[in-house]
Amino acid sequence: MKTMLPLLLAGMLASTTIHAQQTITGLATPESVVAWKDGYFVSQIGPKPAPFVKDGDGSIAWVKSGKVQSLRYFNDTLNAPKGLEIIGHTLYVTDMDHLKGYDIDSRKKVFDLSPEGKNRQLNDLTVVHDSLLVVSDCFTGDILLVNPRTAEVKLLGNIVVANGVTYDEAADQLYVCSMGPEMNGTGQLYHRRVDVAEDVFQPVKNSPTGLFDGIVQLDASHLLLSDWITVKEPKEGLLQVYDLKTGTSHSIKVIHSPADIALDKRNRALLIPVMLDEKLEIWPLKKLPLLSRQ
Repeated sequence: MKTMLPLLLAGMLASTTIHAQQTITGLATPESVVAWKDGYFVSQIGPKPAPFVKDGDGSIAWVKSGKVQSLRYFNDTLNAPKGLEIIGHTLYVTDMDHLKGYDIDSRKKVFDLSPEGKNRQLNDLTVVHDSLLVVSDCFTGDILLVNPRTAEVKLLGNIVVANGVTYDEAADQLYVCSMGPEMNGTGQLYHRRVDVAEDVFQPVKNSPTGLFDGIVQLDASHLLLSDWITVKEPKEGLLQVYDLKTGTSHSIKVIHSPADIALDKRNRALLIPVMLDEKLEIWPLKKLPLLSRQ
């Protein structure tokens, strides 16, 4: 869901709230989404918005042709599944203190890892070098590099209340956005190289601030972050666009509780799980004022 996608968008200012072109309803606290062929997998925390409770009512839904085709695509117990990524034909998902993998064709679980450490709350995922996974932990702040083939885990750094992650393969830049201490909305955007062992996380130049959830890379120069603004009865949310070349950012008003956003490369669309409204919004990129005048 973090794949780079060039845009052909020009000179529009974001002064009004943007609304989705297509909305998928009937989901149970959707947190993350990933495109697969002609549909989407959506992680569902469950009927109750309890992202840190082991209640066994989480699942992964399959969405296709504008509606939910299956509320529980994989017949396995999940508690509060969040980040999603796909390597080959395996769907990976974070579920509190576990990272799990499922064969999409057979629907069987093929991977299950519980990284060492107390109070783990694994959150977002991104693919590195087509075979590795970076995993964020929003409780401990750890950013982990996982090899699914060997189950080897490496600590890349620590960011307070880390959340969304995305990797720019061409530039060897890993980007992580946070929510701020105690989810107070002072989160920032950080980066480091993965292939340089001694590198460390640093805030990007003129980092935007917010209560960041998801992050995607729009093109070689722009990142897009979803911002809840607040977790206390949020009225609206934001999409924040960060320009990597100029170190500037601007925002677009959207519906409240925009969770772990993703890109649909095939259909050139932005996918936004609206967690508190139990729906998935699909926005054609060409209709979004993402790249405003700098």
